Amino acid sequence: MNNFVRQTAFDVEYAPTRICKWRSSRTGLQLTYINRPSPIVNGYFAVATEIENDSGLPHTLEHLVFMGSKAYPYKGFLDSLGNRFFSSTNAWTSVDQTVYTLTSAGWEGFRTLLPVYLDHLFHPTLTDEACLTEIYHIDGRGKEKGVVFSEMQGIESQAWFITYMSLMKSLYAEKSGYSSETGGLMSELRKLSNNQIRDFHKSMYTPDNLCVVITGSVEEEELLDMMSKFDDKLSPLTYVPRKRPFVDCPHDLPPRESIVKTVPFPDADENMGEIVIGWIGPESGQTLDNLAVDMVGSYLSDSPISLLNVHLVEIESPLATEVSYGTDDFVRTGLNLTISGVPTPNLEKVNEKIKQLLQKQTTPEHLDLKYMRQVVNQQKLKFIAITEEDPSTFSNVAILEFIYGNQDSSDLAKWTKDLKEFDVLSTWTAEQWCGVIDKYFVQNHSVSILGRPSSELNKAMKLENKSRLKKIKAVLGPEGLAKKTKCLEDAQRKNDTPIPDELITNFGKPDPSKIQFIETDSYRGGSNRERFGKYKESGRFYEILSKEPKVPLSLHFEDYKSKFVNLHVIMTSRSLRADLLKYFSIMKEIFSLPIQLPNGELIPYESVISGLSDDLILFQFDNGIENQFAELPSVKVKFETLKFENAIEWLIKVLKYSVFDETRIKIIIEKIINSLPDKKRNEELMMYSLQYRTVFNDSSLRKAQDCINTEDFYHELLEKIENGRFSEIAADLEEIRAHLFTTDVMKLYIVGGCSELTHPFTSFNKFYDEFKSSGEKNSVDFDQIPRAFEYRTAVGEVCSKKAYLVGSPAGESTHLISLTPIPTNYLDEDIFKIALAGEYLGGVESPFWRGIRGTGLAYGANIRSLIESGYLSFTIYRGADAEQAWATGKDIVDSIVSGKTQIDHVNLENAVAAIVNELANSESNTYDSAITKITNEIFKRRGSSYMKHFLSRLNTFTSKDMVYIIKKYFSPLFALESSLVFACIPKASNLAEFLERQGYDVSFEELNAVATAAHEHDSNGGCCGNQESEISDEESAESDSESDDDSDDDDEHDYDDCE
Repeated sequence: MNNFVRQTAFDVEYAPTRICKWRSSRTGLQLTYINRPSPIVNGYFAVATEIENDSGLPHTLEHLVFMGSKAYPYKGFLDSLGNRFFSSTNAWTSVDQTVYTLTSAGWEGFRTLLPVYLDHLFHPTLTDEACLTEIYHIDGRGKEKGVVFSEMQGIESQAWFITYMSLMKSLYAEKSGYSSETGGLMSELRKLSNNQIRDFHKSMYTPDNLCVVITGSVEEEELLDMMSKFDDKLSPLTYVPRKRPFVDCPHDLPPRESIVKTVPFPDADENMGEIVIGWIGPESGQTLDNLAVDMVGSYLSDSPISLLNVHLVEIESPLATEVSYGTDDFVRTGLNLTISGVPTPNLEKVNEKIKQLLQKQTTPEHLDLKYMRQVVNQQKLKFIAITEEDPSTFSNVAILEFIYGNQDSSDLAKWTKDLKEFDVLSTWTAEQWCGVIDKYFVQNHSVSILGRPSSELNKAMKLENKSRLKKIKAVLGPEGLAKKTKCLEDAQRKNDTPIPDELITNFGKPDPSKIQFIETDSYRGGSNRERFGKYKESGRFYEILSKEPKVPLSLHFEDYKSKFVNLHVIMTSRSLRADLLKYFSIMKEIFSLPIQLPNGELIPYESVISGLSDDLILFQFDNGIENQFAELPSVKVKFETLKFENAIEWLIKVLKYSVFDETRIKIIIEKIINSLPDKKRNEELMMYSLQYRTVFNDSSLRKAQDCINTEDFYHELLEKIENGRFSEIAADLEEIRAHLFTTDVMKLYIVGGCSELTHPFTSFNKFYDEFKSSGEKNSVDFDQIPRAFEYRTAVGEVCSKKAYLVGSPAGESTHLISLTPIPTNYLDEDIFKIALAGEYLGGVESPFWRGIRGTGLAYGANIRSLIESGYLSFTIYRGADAEQAWATGKDIVDSIVSGKTQIDHVNLENAVAAIVNELANSESNTYDSAITKITNEIFKRRGSSYMKHFLSRLNTFTSKDMVYIIKKYFSPLFALESSLVFACIPKASNLAEFLERQGYDVSFEELNAVATAAHEHDSNGGCCGNQESEISDEESAESDSESDDDSDDDDEHDYDDCE
């Protein structure tokens, strides 16, 4: 008998998706299935979790769930089995939810893992030994460690964390779950007991408080049968209904009066602060009001012509570098504005100015109704485009519906089935919009947190940390420290009890041929001479192309069913002088400049952005193609298929006729400079900055955009403008335009619903006429795509004996990367072996995972193959003890090379399967599949059949091959003669002395603490392009164990287990 009763089922009207939901009549366990075609099946196992304190109980329990279950009492069993079945696990904890994820390449792996995963959720072992290593402990040297402790140590002193936590504690009642710090403050983690965690699990992890959400293509009847069988093993519902967290308790109401608080955060640089303003908004069930306040948030902050950007950011002597809006989707929606890069003396002024601007928007004559309606239309199109590519939009809604929706599941259809609320809002009058702004942002009282940097607090925290270490050592003494060592060793020995091979192998092995990968159709156009093996020469779209006159442009069409098209213009900067590359952070703003048409008409920048927003969903000047190939400048626009010719027209206007206006350029430079203090607070970014500035030369676009590298440059540009020498800057920018925007160095890739385009060739005629070569000899051979390794410095080539450290102004953890050379040919035989060895050593539950993360030395330790740069890297992410983490990595590698530790056959098989999963995930939707096809064939020159070739090679490698490749490439990562080391370290770190003892020549760089705001025109500051492009590394091979891309860095305030 099936216990699950269907509550709702419907087709989504705007996406290829059907949603069904069931509830167990026996236990109350809920199941939501989001059916959409994909080779990837995603599972989200959501628990509504609520606490009234800062103990971190939800977050610590999240970590311990992965340490084994009653049926499978082995640390890492779930992840090891997941690796074998083309699957990966992860989890996040937010203030109102803990969600465990399972991502599988195909249904076969998912159905194997599903009951095992659920067993871990309902029946975790929760041993004292796991709690000791995973949550918090003191080691034999008196140092505080633990995986969760390391995680919180890495963020607790950051400005965003301090301001957001203060907002929550001011906006919500003291006993409200929303005011709790769910990650766990370090002070609370120190005294948290395992019994508290066990009690929390018992109270919260009940069947009627858990919902399984699944997306992808699965066998529905088989799913229901499996879930029913598992449900039969769970405790039935009690006669007394449990209270739903956050729902069946008093709801927080808006404050009775507005509150303004100044909160210090530690930083040596006191020039720039930040502000967060929060309101408690509409109830979660008020769908129309919730969408309306979202649209208001976009109206306020989404583009350079949004209200707050116009008055705070896009002005001379900017009052902020960025304004962003976000929501906390609680029982009543939290509405949050974050204003970054505010000159510290102006914090109060900016807060007051925002309130005044909002007040003004409550009168119809001041509200820009045309722009508001444009925002509604663009947000609707963006939402449709996102749901077309990514099912997580629906899974997020399903989780929120489980936590806050009606018990009959009627809200699921109400919140996802159609977009009628967008249609309603598109007809709203100015009076209606003013009413919403007045109700939720003006009459509704707010909390403003003014984050003020404090060098005194920074010093005090450093002294406190030193004092605590001394106190721990004094209190414990040698005998106590020895006991700590033994206690930790005993716990690690228990945690690392080997998993019997047969327990894993008895599950069998999945068949990779059953994974249904997505296919897209490729077509050649114009002067395209690419060596591409899969161009179609048949079908309806081919016939359309055949009948159109050719255009002398290199065109590549990648077609699949879609309402949208992405147009990528990829260029090369090889013909540019190296000194011009530093301007690229200005060039990235080219879509926000005025335009002067050939007929003399001047279009102000505000009208340009408005027009772009009418016709395009996305427009940007950036590097590479989807975070790959950072040495290639690129332009990307996304639009509805019917706006094809409009999109091309806009490319012509922006790239050819934009005006390098002195006022606009000055504002852009000031924003760049003022954002530097915030970037210097990002330790990981500073580590990568140090690496890029050292291993790449001045012809590298990546180095040219580095924020520290361009610090003086942008101050010099500002000085030129003030001395009446802007014409020199304009001349340089025009030279970049002349060299970059020419068909000689352009390739165009059209990806999406290409077969729906009208005149796919002839529409580009005008584009060609505008950008065709002038006949001058500035052409370069774009067939030889620039590779990052070509721009290495002498130090980057030799890669030997040197270590470069940079001090963190306020951070408490270490970020480190070690590099050694590897081949740069994607088809080199060693690359395949490096990929497998990297996954074996650095994947989930790998030797590095267990030896470094599992012992609390760092939150993450990873191996990456950076083939474009020609490096293998070992990274330590949020290191609590970087020296010991590095030494442990070296010991693990040396032990394998010496033969002391044998390569485990089962784990080697699991590593191969983990790579299959990563390959499948890289093509989880049609767009990603199309981009992967293009990059494999054209940019990496390894052919579209590369995946099959790659997998066939992996299955031939033996343990002997692994020892050989680890000795050849991984040992050199830790060898003085063959490695470079870069790190961003806290002031109390002993890493410099440690590396000197290893023989490295250590250089130390102190970040300029006082980066004066741009409007003060001191030459000691500076900045760079966006942070994301600085730290993204596009070169990784498919087997990379990525550094933890943890949403703790965002104001979303989730805690990822980063499995």
